[in-house]
Amino acid sequence: MFDHIVVPLDGSELSEAALAYVTPLAVRLNSKVVLLHVDGDPYIDMFGEVTTAPSFRTQTSMSNYLSAIAERLQSEGIQCETHREAGAAAAVILNYVEERQPDLIVLSTHGRSGVRRMIVGSVTTAILPRAQTPVLVVHPREGEETLDTSFENLVIPLDMSERSEDVLPIAGELAGALNLDSTLITCIPSAAQVFSGSVYDMHSYPDDLIQQAQQAADEYIQSAADAFAREYALEAQWESLEGGAASKIVEYAQTQPNSLIAMCTQGRTGLGRWVLGSVTDAVIRTGNTPVLVIPHSEDES
Repeated sequence: MFDHIVVPLDGSELSEAALAYVTPLAVRLNSKVVLLHVDGDPYIDMFGEVTTAPSFRTQTSMSNYLSAIAERLQSEGIQCETHREAGAAAAVILNYVEERQPDLIVLSTHGRSGVRRMIVGSVTTAILPRAQTPVLVVHPREGEETLDTSFENLVIPLDMSERSEDVLPIAGELAGALNLDSTLITCIPSAAQVFSGSVYDMHSYPDDLIQQAQQAADEYIQSAADAFAREYALEAQWESLEGGAASKIVEYAQTQPNSLIAMCTQGRTGLGRWVLGSVTDAVIRTGNTPVLVIPHSEDES
């Protein structure tokens, strides 16, 4: 499935931490890994991120750095290549994806600057809404030792829309290939969220509104989990949670060891673009669990 994985590296330990997830994934899936480095302006890129000093690696040392990583991956049985281009990082990565059509991009949310803002870095911010390729976003932290990480649990959030279900084919194939325990989850708002800002004497809500919503959510997610299990010949659990969607998804994933969240860039809104402030964005910004972001199908309006 992920036969061709591209991993952008900027020479920092934080960007290199993505390899802790890529290595076991590539071994299990027999994937080719391409280490992509962009030789850009070390001070300013096209998206306005400013660094305070030139790159700490010379051209020669960067080549040696990439070669050393490639050799390390090759020693583990992974087909690995390096690729370098000059330009602005996000633009080069997107151009590579358009021309070479990899199956997966793996991005660290921290790069050379190590600054956590918006979606934790301008390159990630620029790529996520534009790439028509699944993106695995990982969250290394400075000073934290990174070991090879094998996923055990797959958390699949759905919002009861067909668009959110675009994640299911890749999620099912991945769960089968990696033997992951899968849980489909959905969220309903709390009573406080439903009634927040409303004027009770102007709006007539049934007394059992939350109970009705909970029942509908339970029926939907149980049916989705049963269909998912049948389609991909695996076991699947389900949960319907009450509260803010992003926070509940993050909290639930953190209770599952070595978990991976798989979700779409679009859900119920059906907007033709990836909206900052959406649930997917909030999960990436606020959580530390890796997130596999699946673009919606292009044949959908």
